[in-house]
Amino acid sequence: MLPIYQPYLPKECLKYAHDALDSTWISSQGVYIDKAKDKLKEIVGSRFVVMVNNGTCATHMLALGLKFKYPNIKKIIVPNNVYVAAWNSFLFSEGFEFITVDADVNTWNIDHSKIPDAGEDTAMLVVHNLGNIVNVPELKKRFPKLLIVEDNCEGLFGKYNGQYSGTQSLISSVSFFGNKTITSGEGGAVFTQDESLFEYLNSVRGQGQSSVRYIHDKLGYNYRMTNIQAALLFGQLEILPEIRERKRALFDLYKQELKDVEGIKFQQEEKNTDHAQWMFALRFEKFNQQRKKDLELFLFENNIETRPMFYPIHQHTHLRAYSKGNQVAEQLNHQCLILPSFPELTRSQILTVTRKIKDFMKTQA
Repeated sequence: MLPIYQPYLPKECLKYAHDALDSTWISSQGVYIDKAKDKLKEIVGSRFVVMVNNGTCATHMLALGLKFKYPNIKKIIVPNNVYVAAWNSFLFSEGFEFITVDADVNTWNIDHSKIPDAGEDTAMLVVHNLGNIVNVPELKKRFPKLLIVEDNCEGLFGKYNGQYSGTQSLISSVSFFGNKTITSGEGGAVFTQDESLFEYLNSVRGQGQSSVRYIHDKLGYNYRMTNIQAALLFGQLEILPEIRERKRALFDLYKQELKDVEGIKFQQEEKNTDHAQWMFALRFEKFNQQRKKDLELFLFENNIETRPMFYPIHQHTHLRAYSKGNQVAEQLNHQCLILPSFPELTRSQILTVTRKIKDFMKTQA
């Protein structure tokens, strides 16, 4: 079975993880935590980085950071068609009400034309679906009073206006889960340019530790990254150019092979943005839900694993109250399919996937 994703772990990027094991510093202390953090800061250009144990915890820290810095914020404008962790992370902290906004059928991100004017008690959560970047600097120009935070777990290394995503909002989260562009198995990070936010969240992720050891001056969490995770991440960062080039090549080949197939649409990028090229997906513009399921089954029977586009927010039982205005999100869920997108995907494998899709489209014509 051709998997939807698998991490790229050549031997040279594993040497630091082996060194961390040999050092016996296997928990939340060790040299690689700072090494990985400093490397991220150097690459991305964020003034401050907080290393944490996974992407969901990193996104929860967006909510914690908002409560700390702007306790008046009660409402969060959110896209209605993203991975559930983005919403859950704000539900972990009580007191937030969601204002959901439907998706754009072309970008599959939040529809800019439907974003409401915000009051002083409102912030916005931007999510870059599948790595397609929302132009945050342009949103800031349009809504100068709106506080913006970013779930950048899928958008890491994408760009808006020439700057890395996650660097032009108040605070952003990233994930290093095993299916992300770079991985530490689990793991995540928070980016901010705000020193007071950094100091607060750096304490919160470690049980609210004060400057005096074993004196805790705030409610905290055990969200610390381990030295082994950081060592693996540091190795991944050293081969980042190779990983990015492999991902660019596979995106380009998919597009080249499928660009002339009637009924297939690619995810469109916003002006002045660069896709992070995390996962490659297609929209079959004439499909209904059953027809897409038939394609999924056809590909599975040909040993090709796929994934559906994220479900609309109201499809999750604990979020079913947000049932209005989800028409485009429903459409995208019924028409979009995520294809194998891992760095070691070969030309031959991509050609097999695209040939099978073309075969299916011919039989359904």
